[in-house]
Amino acid sequence: MEVTLVKSSDPLFAERLAKANMDTYYQARGKVWDHQGFLVGWEALDNYDIYADNERIGIVCLKYSDDTTLLWDLQILPELQGKGMGSRCMDLVIKHARQRGSANLALNVFSENPAIKLYESKGFIRTSEAKGLINMQLPLS
Repeated sequence: MEVTLVKSSDPLFAERLAKANMDTYYQARGKVWDHQGFLVGWEALDNYDIYADNERIGIVCLKYSDDTTLLWDLQILPELQGKGMGSRCMDLVIKHARQRGSANLALNVFSENPAIKLYESKGFIRTSEAKGLINMQLPLS
């Protein structure tokens, strides 16, 4: 199965998927989803749809600074989670960050998110933790 990233122009698909996948984390923290905030944030990011054999299965949103690519969001359809798609997507994100010349790939993840195991398996290290949010970084050099 071929997994690819394709520039996205569908923020509503991305929002539906992110909102559904993040709902339990938001509820646990008493946060309310902000539709307008999502759309404003979307415009400031480099957004990709994830395709597996020509079927859209998720999204990747990236942000860049001088020497770091920030993985802002990675969302996979719930029925495909735990089946290796996240790992394949992370390989594509790492390749993309390297091609951009980034020295580091960074992300933030809720402390109870099982994706932490995936990130650690790719070499990410925890750099800090506060209020249930873990910052992780992967040196790319």
